Amino acid sequence: MQEASGKILVAATGKGGAGKSTMVACLATFWHKAGRKVALIDCDPNQTLTRWHAKRDALSEMTLRTELDEHAIIPTIADLAGNHDVVLVDCAGFGNQVMVFAIGTADLVLIPVMTDEANVFEALRTLKIVQSASLLTRRKISAQTVLCRVKRSAIASHARAQLVALKAAPLAAQLNDRVLFQEATFYGSSPSVLAPSSEAARDIATVAAEVEGLLWARPSAIRDPVHQLQELHEP
Repeated sequence: MQEASGKILVAATGKGGAGKSTMVACLATFWHKAGRKVALIDCDPNQTLTRWHAKRDALSEMTLRTELDEHAIIPTIADLAGNHDVVLVDCAGFGNQVMVFAIGTADLVLIPVMTDEANVFEALRTLKIVQSASLLTRRKISAQTVLCRVKRSAIASHARAQLVALKAAPLAAQLNDRVLFQEATFYGSSPSVLAPSSEAARDIATVAAEVEGLLWARPSAIRDPVHQLQELHEP
């Protein structure tokens, strides 16, 4: 891993259906369209990213490896990180050895959290895995929670307050529950491509900007996320 130059972002949670694969697909597409060299690794037995990638839309423009072998995951991550700006790893929606090894390589772990008690509880369990991986590798592995599929602002505020109180480090930005996120899955795409001026695209851009500040010491300037996306797609 010492020879790897690209950043490694691992999306992990012990709770299925939290929006993990959607978050990975949206961030990957945003950075790809912004000019970064992006690679994807699908470690989920459901192979959601792999299916979306095969639809020949925005995701298919990026390198993707499907890797379920716990003994191959670290070499796969290292190989892709050697010639990409960022590698996004989509782990299974449950704890397994592949998740632990992937977390051990991460520059940042993002933990998607829906706004209910079960998701908050699972986020804390995932944070404990990150802490154990930090002890094992003898280095600090950063981890942040991300509120995803948010339906009601009042409940989201309560969930955010719980995460803060439990020192689960939620991002200020969040991904709200919007129809466009679901629509994009049928195309293997992202709201950033399907509708660059949409609220969903703005959600993605604000999350991406915050994560950039965590991954890169000098993140690219984003004056107005939606305006930047529109410029990328102008003929």
